[in-house]
Amino acid sequence: MIKYFTVENYGAIKNDIILEFDMNSEKFPAHPVIGFAGSNASGKTTILQALNFVLWFMQRSFLQLEEGTFIPCEPFYTLAHTPTQFHLIFTKNAVDYEYKLCLTKEKVLTETLNYFPDGKEMLVYQRQNNHIQFGDSVNQFDYKDLRGNCSFISFAAQFASQTVAKACKDYMVQSNLASYDRAKVGLETAFLDKWLENEAVRQKVQAFLKIADVGIEEIYLQKQFEQLRISAKGKLQNTSKTFFKHKIDNLLADFDDSMESAGTLQFLTVLHPILHALKNGAILIFDEIELKLHQNLVAYLLTLFENNAENQHGAQLIFSFHNTYLMEFLKPEQLWFAEKNAKGQTELFSAAAFTDIKNLYEKDLEILYRVGRFGAKPREID
Repeated sequence: MIKYFTVENYGAIKNDIILEFDMNSEKFPAHPVIGFAGSNASGKTTILQALNFVLWFMQRSFLQLEEGTFIPCEPFYTLAHTPTQFHLIFTKNAVDYEYKLCLTKEKVLTETLNYFPDGKEMLVYQRQNNHIQFGDSVNQFDYKDLRGNCSFISFAAQFASQTVAKACKDYMVQSNLASYDRAKVGLETAFLDKWLENEAVRQKVQAFLKIADVGIEEIYLQKQFEQLRISAKGKLQNTSKTFFKHKIDNLLADFDDSMESAGTLQFLTVLHPILHALKNGAILIFDEIELKLHQNLVAYLLTLFENNAENQHGAQLIFSFHNTYLMEFLKPEQLWFAEKNAKGQTELFSAAAFTDIKNLYEKDLEILYRVGRFGAKPREID
C-alpha cells in the first residue's frame, strides 16, 4: 500500500504536492481506497500518472529504457530545466520502504532507498549521479553497467543478492494509464475467453454479475471447432468462446461478447483488475473508474477493498472520478480534490484539510462539494 507520496515539477504540477494515505490502523497500514475528484483538466490524471511513473521507473526502467534515450518525465512548462522530484513511502508484507528520486529528462541526479525491518530505518542505497553508497547490511557488487537514465533499484534487482531491490521490483502495480512498458489493465475480447476458462474465476465473476443485476443468469464457454487452425508446429488448436445466458420472456438466450452491452463489458473491464489486485495485494491505479458504469455498481466495487474478507492481502485502489455520488463512500481523508489555479498550476488537497467545517466526519461530502464548500469545480458553472 502507498502510505505517502510527494511530487514536484511534473506535468501541470509545479510546486511540491504532498499526499498522505497512512491511517495507522491494525486493519490496513494505509487507506485501501483513495479517490481524486475535480473538474476536467484539473490534474486528477496527472497525479495518477506521476505515481504510476515513479513506480514504473523504480521497477522497470533499466530493462525498458535504452542507453541514450530520454527519461519519459515531463516537467512543468516553465521549469523545463529544473529537476523533477519524487518521495514515496509504501509498505509490503508489513515492511515500509522509502524511495526518493530526483531527475531530469537526461539522467538521475539523486536516488535513495531505505527500508524499515522491525520499524528501524536502514539505508539500502544512496546515489549521487552514478556513484552509489551501499547500506551496511547490503552486499556490494560491480555497477559499472548502470546507465544514467535508469533507476539503480531496477538495475540492482537483476542480482540475486539484492533482496530489497528485488522486493521493490516485485511490488505489484496495475494501471489503466499508458505507462511505457506496462500494459494498460483492461479486457480485450480475446482475453475474456482465456480469463473465464478458469472455473473458480468464472463462478466468482458470475456471482458479481448477478449482484450487478445486468440480466445474466450464467456464463459458459463453448469450444469453437469451426475455428480450428494449424499452429506453427503443425498441430491442431481449438479455441473457446464465452457466452452469457440472458433470461428473456422466460426463455434463456445465449449472447456472445459482440452482443453484450457496453456497460456489461466495461464492468468486466473494471472487475478483472480489481479481482486480480485483491487476490495479489496489488496497487491498482484507475483513471475515470465509473465510465459507462452505474454509480451503485462502482460504489459496490469500492467496498470490496474496504472489506477484510475480500481484501486479505493489502490491495489498494487509487482512482479518479467525476460522479459526485461516490463521495458518499469516502471518508474526508480518502477524498482528494484537484484544482488548477489562475497560473495553470495543479493543486491538490483532501476534504480532511477543511478543519473549519464543524463535525466534518458527520457531514455529507457530496452535498458540501455541490454547494462549493471544497472548491475544485469549473469556475464558470455555479
